Amino acid sequence: MKRPAFAISDTYVRRARLQPAMLVALPLGLATLAWSPGGVAGWGLVWSLFVFCGGTALMAQVARDRGKKKEPTLFHSWGGKPTTRLLRHRDAPNKTILSRRHQKLQRLVKGVRIPTPDEELADPAMADDAYDACTAFLLEKTRKKEEFPLVFEENCNYGFRRNLWGMKPLGATTSLVGTLATALLLVLNHRNGVGPSPIALVCAVLSLLLLLGWLVWFTPDWVRIPADAYAERLLAACEKL
Repeated sequence: MKRPAFAISDTYVRRARLQPAMLVALPLGLATLAWSPGGVAGWGLVWSLFVFCGGTALMAQVARDRGKKKEPTLFHSWGGKPTTRLLRHRDAPNKTILSRRHQKLQRLVKGVRIPTPDEELADPAMADDAYDACTAFLLEKTRKKEEFPLVFEENCNYGFRRNLWGMKPLGATTSLVGTLATALLLVLNHRNGVGPSPIALVCAVLSLLLLLGWLVWFTPDWVRIPADAYAERLLAACEKL
């Protein structure tokens, strides 16, 4: 099926920005569905109008902004950017691979000198600036997802988790509201002698699971897994340059 002209066509934007925003809004949609299951067709029309007017694009931008705003907090808690840590002499897990990458980057990145272990120890900030410059170079050289599919895949995974974590306060709130709203419907139906609606039960369970996810699962450690994987794929790409 051909995608509408006004839909978001960029894969990264859909996966890393729009989907986290949609998960934040999902409990409210589930609560609406539980309370008025017969109005699905009408809500479909409202959603189409929302998309046409740029609503999904706005949601994607909000998710991106929240994720980027809280990203420095993540890096600080991890001891630095994942790529920077992997390029440091003191942090790299494999010194042989590190030496080969340093040599490759020294040839590729003009105007930047890779520090020695002693220079890094003497001036860590200067060393990190050099590593950040190498990272910036690799980011520009690996933007074509057709040539670097693994880099693109891990970038999407990291962006999704980062932006989802960045929206944690809002997501926990909407999930709590959605859970309470569907639970209230089930209680009212029980008091009125009406059996539990399957739709309401499913909506309540999904909202509760999302709430548990926000409270327990979506953490900085959860974000760090794809962040480290993305950093490793990005640095490995220098072998192809």
